[in-house]
Amino acid sequence: EKKKLLPVLEKKAAEMTRLRTDAAAGLEERIISELAYLDMKGVTFSVEILPVQGGFTPRGADRVEFLISTNKGEPLKPLAKIASGGELSRVMLALKALLARRMQLPTILFDEIDTGVSGRIADAMGEIICTLAETMQVVDITHLPQVASKGSTHFVVYKRDGETHIARLTPDERTTEIAKMLSGSEVTEAAMTQARILLGGKQSPSVA
Repeated sequence: EKKKLLPVLEKKAAEMTRLRTDAAAGLEERIISELAYLDMKGVTFSVEILPVQGGFTPRGADRVEFLISTNKGEPLKPLAKIASGGELSRVMLALKALLARRMQLPTILFDEIDTGVSGRIADAMGEIICTLAETMQVVDITHLPQVASKGSTHFVVYKRDGETHIARLTPDERTTEIAKMLSGSEVTEAAMTQARILLGGKQSPSVA
């Protein structure tokens, strides 16, 4: 029975390898394009398909490893070993955004995917997340005002008496919460003004 099954497994595994190889080049191009938008210009990204030792696994006869070079002229190395926190956040967002679009997911959750970034890069990440929300429901947990301000509906998570609570914010409350992200617990008028600018004059909640 095993001898009869082996050719079938080999054929299926070969087909999976072919599909992965065909998809790899397109994925590399799209990731590099997304990363350039996220201020990682000159980055090299490669999808390496390697044979699995010992034959087959439930996922075929090979494994996939992502390689990256963040500086021009440097050799490609495994993503998990060389990327900084901010770089890894940007690569993960690019990957998840592409996969979400490809799979046509109805909902996607980002839990502090913007860790390690700030300023213009945070704003660019917020734009990508906001674009995803045009075709699917997006729930984004963030501490960055540039990202949070892109949302159309806002919730705040807080603890009281040892219990975790979540509350939906009114338009005025979300302006105050964005201001807190900018200035800390003491909200200044300057922070409130900047929060209104970031929110772009949005007045009615309609998910970040």
